Amino acid sequence: MSVKAAAPRAGEAAGSAAWGLAEQACREAGIDVHQVHAAAECRGVVDLLNVIWGASDLDIIDVAFMIALAHSGNLVAVATRSGSPTGAAVGFSGPPSTPFHSHIVGVAPEAAGHGVGRALKLYQRAWCLERGVATMAWTYDPLVARNGYFNIRRLGALPRAYHCDFYGTMSDAINAGQLSDRMVVGWDLTSTPPSVGSGAVDLDLGSGQIALSNDRDVPGAFQPPRGADGAVALLGVPRDIEGIRRDDPDLAHIWRVRTREAFTNLLSDGWVIRDFTRSGHYVLHHERTP
Repeated sequence: MSVKAAAPRAGEAAGSAAWGLAEQACREAGIDVHQVHAAAECRGVVDLLNVIWGASDLDIIDVAFMIALAHSGNLVAVATRSGSPTGAAVGFSGPPSTPFHSHIVGVAPEAAGHGVGRALKLYQRAWCLERGVATMAWTYDPLVARNGYFNIRRLGALPRAYHCDFYGTMSDAINAGQLSDRMVVGWDLTSTPPSVGSGAVDLDLGSGQIALSNDRDVPGAFQPPRGADGAVALLGVPRDIEGIRRDDPDLAHIWRVRTREAFTNLLSDGWVIRDFTRSGHYVLHHERTP
């Protein structure tokens, strides 16, 4: 299995090791990854993303816009297994010196948990480093525990800012009827990502202040922690917010409101997210005295 990269560019030296990691990740996931440009291939990527996000009435992303992104030198990539699309990644660059924005990365449900998402992110990383781009940013729903764990523990990226109702009203099956709050992640592409199976030892929950508890998937009230320099606070999220949204939308809304209060207060008061535990807690460190 392999990645099919573009022709070498000015940043090839910085990107060569990154391409090696991407190649390894693709082999481990059993996929090939290549860039997409043609209209028919872009249509196929959109169809796959529609399935992943449960979009039925409207495409999750406009095909013509995707073609324009690819034509203008941005990254549209598809992962295939035995010739069948199994994942995709779409991203673009802003003005010079700004991070590459990874707009959407999706993996087919049947391929979830087999390293396809990590391989796609490592492909994006190598593509960026080859072009001299050192930072990547993207958004994710901070209530989705597996995404928090993946971004922080599997990639080494860190949440930087919380935005309330970032995308406004959304109509896909995953997000419909919910407030679209999002965390913006920053990924230093020059740092080597954690290897599979590595990661810091989980923090003993007794060694941090509980800013927001999770009592059998019911959130507690936000408890502002003491903000001395070096202090550690824990913010819990549910293990399966998608299941809660399906079975108890009112409880899902409560989770959104409680975590919104906690994140916005903490991040504006000198707290910085540094880790995510297997038990479903964000780990925040206080880095300045109010």
